[in-house]
Amino acid sequence: MVINSRNLTDQERNFLSRAARRRSLFLLSSIATVVVAATVVVYHGLILKDLDGPRFVIILLLLLSGRSYLRLYKSATIFSKFEPELATRQGHE
Repeated sequence: MVINSRNLTDQERNFLSRAARRRSLFLLSSIATVVVAATVVVYHGLILKDLDGPRFVIILLLLLSGRSYLRLYKSATIFSKFEPELATRQGHE
């Protein structure tokens, strides 16, 4: 499947551009959620030794959130490769 930027609306171009600009924010968010999850595991699992079911679920949700942010980072990296082409297309229309 080939993506042709001529078929994109202005709204779609703006979306891709915003996502590409937020690439570093997605990476930072991913790292932050994994650090928080690791901190909770160390504090409640190793120090207090009171890692129960609800805390375990919260840790899993944090790790899934970090994974989601990492996917957004990967997508934004791909979108940033289209950004120069999108900018030149907007200038010619």
